[in-house]
Order: sequence, then C-alpha cells, then structure tokens
Amino acid sequence: MSKILVFDKGGRKERINLIKKNKAPRDFLQGIDFLKINNFDIDHLSSSIKYKRKIPYYLGKYLEQIFSMISDIGIRPLSVFQFRKKINKAKYVVSLTDGFSISLGFYYYFFDKRNKIKLVGAFHKLSDYNKKLPSIFKEFYYQIFKRILKRLDYIIFYGPADRENSINHFNLDRNKTFMIKFGVDTKFWHPNNKNNFYSDYLFSIGQDPSRDFQTLLKVKTNKKLHIHTSLLDPVNKKYLKITNGIYNNTRNSFSDLKIRKLYQDSFAVIVPLKNVFQPSGYSVTLQAMACGKPVILTLTKGLWAPKLFRNFENCILVSPNNPIEIEEAIKKLENEPKIYKSISKEACKTVEKYFSLKVANESTLKIFKMFR
Repeated sequence: MSKILVFDKGGRKERINLIKKNKAPRDFLQGIDFLKINNFDIDHLSSSIKYKRKIPYYLGKYLEQIFSMISDIGIRPLSVFQFRKKINKAKYVVSLTDGFSISLGFYYYFFDKRNKIKLVGAFHKLSDYNKKLPSIFKEFYYQIFKRILKRLDYIIFYGPADRENSINHFNLDRNKTFMIKFGVDTKFWHPNNKNNFYSDYLFSIGQDPSRDFQTLLKVKTNKKLHIHTSLLDPVNKKYLKITNGIYNNTRNSFSDLKIRKLYQDSFAVIVPLKNVFQPSGYSVTLQAMACGKPVILTLTKGLWAPKLFRNFENCILVSPNNPIEIEEAIKKLENEPKIYKSISKEACKTVEKYFSLKVANESTLKIFKMFR
C-alpha cells in the first residue's frame, strides 16, 4: 500500500491525549484516525517546525515573513525543505492547511521541479488569497499561485463556493478538485438538557480574520455579549466580555470542555462573518448547533451548505455587515419561546444527519482511496 504523509496544524499530540480522556472532540483529527483504522499507511505530522539556527535559514525566514505580511497565505518553502527527507520517502504528501499546501506546491515547482512526488493540497480560503494584497502585487501573486496550483496533483476544498470560484479564477482542471465534508463529534458536542431560554448571555467565538466582530460590537441587546477571540483586546464590562486565547497557545486559552459549557449555557451563539468565499465559521456553527443552540449566522457567499441551512428552521441567517438584523434575530428568539425551542431541536437534528463525524469520515475516505 502507498505510504501517505499527512501534514496538519500544530497541537495535534496534545489534542490526541485529551481525546483519549474524553476532554476534547475528534473533529480536530479530520478523519485521519478513521483512515488508519481502515488500514491506510499514514504518517501524521504537524507542519509547524522551528528553523535551524543558521544564517541561510535566518535570511530565508526573513523573506518568508515579507511574503506573509502582504498576503493572507504565507509561503514557507524552508519548512518543506526541512521535511524533504521524510517527504521524499512517501508516495503521496497531503497538506490539510492552506499555508503548507501553498508551500509544497511552491517548493516542488520552483526548487525541485524534477521530483514527481504526488502532492495534495487542502484549502479553506483559496478564493480570498489576494484580499490583503496591494493592487501592484496582485498580478504577480496570481501568476505565482497559478504555477503552484498547477504543481499540485489534487486540490481539496471545504466549501463549494470556494471550489467553484477557484476553478474559474485559476482555470483549474475540475477533475483534480474535490470536496471534503466537515463534521463534528456529536458525542462530545451535545446539549446539557437544561432550559437555557432564560440565559443572560450570548456567546461568540473565533480566531479567523474573516470574523466580523466589529459589526457584532454594534449590536444593542440587554443580554451580556461574551466574545472569545485573539482578534480583540480583553474587556469585562456589564454588557460586554471579551476573553483572549488561541487553543493550546496561551495560558488564558479555554479548554474544549470550557468552550462546550459556554455553548451549552448561552442563550444563543452568534457567528458574524465578512462576506468572503471562504467557508468561515463552519466548526463553531456546527459545534454550537450540536449543543442545541440557536445560531445566528451571517449568510455569506462562502456558506458551505446553503441548501441545508434553513432560516428560522435550524438557524437564523442574517445579511453581512448588518447589526440591525442581528438585533432583530435576538429579539425574535427572546419573544417567541416556541421558535427558540424549535430551532434548537432542529439544529441538533441537522448536525446529526448531515454533519456528523461519520459523514465527514466517509467523505475523507472517498478521496483518500485514490491514493492507494
């Protein structure tokens, strides 16, 4: 069987230990554990790596930082270079993060072009790669990205809008693009069986720059708003609480158990988003729905399952950059207990039927069968 090397984001080992103790969900593993059970020969690594303390690495790191400063997706060929010995022993190399996917394509297109190793890159926000770029750099980056994507043998997306827009924008071969369905661990994310209709706070969480917390801060409500993010400074006032912390990165970060309780005990969960093609907010939305929460979600052009999210049935959809609609959604839930209860119930059903780990694992398995 083909040897497959999978690169994921950091914190994996710590998360696995917590999963064994039922203190964390299996969402984070993205189906790789399921593939191993199905006899795939996989080596699962973190793409995070410390560079060697040598002058060429310092110079290379400096150049990488410049690229990262002007683009949302950092190109880090040095990280690929340090993994090259392991990479070259595999038949397939799969990256599950945008940055490392781009870095793989970049390295093997520009620095090791003769190497025909099969490369697979997964993307969460490929369509939005140039949002931060000054106009003067856009054509240059476009040509770079076209070459990088040409080198990738397979490209995986998490949202249909991102996939379609990327195919058209970069003139990609549709036959080498695939979709992975995201799912959540419903054994971990579940309701607390309490009546939270009288809860005094609303909860919002997210570290992605595509979160639109500035719009959320304009919302007027009698309930306390608790936002957990690294994108805003900490605050603790009567009607606003902002806490910081990226998972496993700061001492102030919340555990998965703490986040689950914040979902469960809240009146509702708000996921405010900028109008991007990226399928932003899917993990928080599905985790909260699995916990039986009414979710107020921005209807963006990147919504990952537009046919399954039904307004005022299993969630509430609001327009981008519209605090008034968020306020109206909160009032609707406050004034109509039957609607509140109905949305909560349907949210759980929707996740269990369409976004469980079983569904996600089968989706991942279907793609990885091509690598055998």
